[in-house]
Amino acid sequence: MSSTRLAAALSLIAAMTLTGANIAFGKAVVAAFPIYVFVLFRFAVSCLALMAIAPTEDGPRLKEMSRREQRDLVLMSLLGMVGFTVLMFEGLKRTSAADAGIITATLPAVVALLGVVLMGDRLSRLQMGAVALAIAGLLLVQTTGAQAGTSSLAGNLLIGGAVLCEASFVLLGKRLAPPYRPLRLALGANVVGFTLAVPLAAVQLPTFDAGAVPLEMWALGIWYSLAASVICLWLWYRGLPYVETWLAGLATAAIPVAALATSALYLGETIGPARLAGALLVIAGIVLGALAAPNKRRG
Repeated sequence: MSSTRLAAALSLIAAMTLTGANIAFGKAVVAAFPIYVFVLFRFAVSCLALMAIAPTEDGPRLKEMSRREQRDLVLMSLLGMVGFTVLMFEGLKRTSAADAGIITATLPAVVALLGVVLMGDRLSRLQMGAVALAIAGLLLVQTTGAQAGTSSLAGNLLIGGAVLCEASFVLLGKRLAPPYRPLRLALGANVVGFTLAVPLAAVQLPTFDAGAVPLEMWALGIWYSLAASVICLWLWYRGLPYVETWLAGLATAAIPVAALATSALYLGETIGPARLAGALLVIAGIVLGALAAPNKRRG
C-alpha cells in the first residue's frame, strides 16, 4: 500500500472522527439553539474562517467551474451539509442517541452500495469483508447502549434521511475533489450552505433570544461550526482524490465510534466491554479496508 494512499485514508478517518464527535456535541447544541438559527450561524462562522484562509491555497478557482460542477457543488451542499445537519438535529430531538448511532452505522454500506450502482466501483471479497466487519462492530457498539422507550419512528426516519444525505456528500465530493483544492471547495460549499439556510432561519430569527443562550453554548457552537465546516472538509478533500469511493465510505465507520467516545467523555455515559469490542471490530475493518488492493471500475 502506498504512503500517499495510507495518508489519504488517515485524513478521511480523522475527518469522520470529528464528525462523530460533533453528533454528541450537537445533542447539547440543539437543546440551546433553534435548529435553523444554528444552521445559519454555523455557515456564517465557517464562511468567515474560510474567506480568510482559502485565498492562500493554490489551484483552480471556483469561478472556473463548469455548469455540471456548479450543479454538483450545490447538490453536495444542499444534501451533505444543510440536509445532513437539519435531518440529524431534527432526528436527535425525536429519538435516542443510541438508535441514531445504529442507523448511522449503515453509512459505510450505503456509500459502498451507491458507489457500485452509480459509479461503477467493484468490490473484492476482501473489501466486502472489511465493510461487513466494520458494520458488525458498529452494530455491536450501538445495540449495547440502546435506550428503551426513547425512540420514535419519525426520529429514526429522519436519521435515515441524514445517512442518505451524507452518502451523497461522499459521492459528489469524489467527483469534485480533483482538481479543486480542499479549502476552496469547502468555501464554495459553505457559501452555498449559508445561502440555502437564510430562508430556513428567517422563520425562527424574530423570536430568537440570543441572550438566553449560555456563553459556553456559544463557544461549543463555534467549535462545532469550525470542526464540521472547515477542519473536517479540509481533511476530507485532502484525502478524497487518492482513495476509491468504497474506502471513503468505509472511513465513515469512524463516525459512530467517535460519537460513543465523546458521549462517554462529555456526557458521562458508561462504555461496557461489548461496546469496546465493537469499537475494535470497526478499527479492524478500517485497517483491513486500507490494506486491500484498489480495484478498477467496471467497463
